[in-house]
Amino acid sequence: MIKIGFGNRVKPKSFGFVPRYYDPAKEELEERIKKYKPTEDTSDNVENMKNRIKSGLRLKHYGDPGVRSSAVRQSNIRLLYIICVLGLAAYVLMSSNKIIALIEAFSK
Repeated sequence: MIKIGFGNRVKPKSFGFVPRYYDPAKEELEERIKKYKPTEDTSDNVENMKNRIKSGLRLKHYGDPGVRSSAVRQSNIRLLYIICVLGLAAYVLMSSNKIIALIEAFSK
C-alpha cells in the first residue's frame, strides 16, 4: 500500500566507498607524465587535450601562486577603499539638511 502524506520516507541507501590507498600526489604525477608522452593514436591525443584542460581548470590559474595572492590582496584593498568612499558619501548625505528636505517634500 502506498503511504500518502509527509510522514517518514525511506531514504535510499548511499554508496560510501572509501579507497584504502589513495595518493593524490602520485595520481597527479602520473597524469602529468601521461600528458606529455607522445602518442600516435588520435583518440589518445584528444584524451590528453581533455586532461590538460581539466588540470588547467582545476588549478584556476597559471604560473606563480604568489602572483595570485598579490592580486587578491590588491583586490581586497581596492574593495576596502570603495567601501570607505561609499560610507563617507553616505555620511555626508545623511548629515546634510538637503536630504531631509527632499524626504519632507516627497512625504507632502
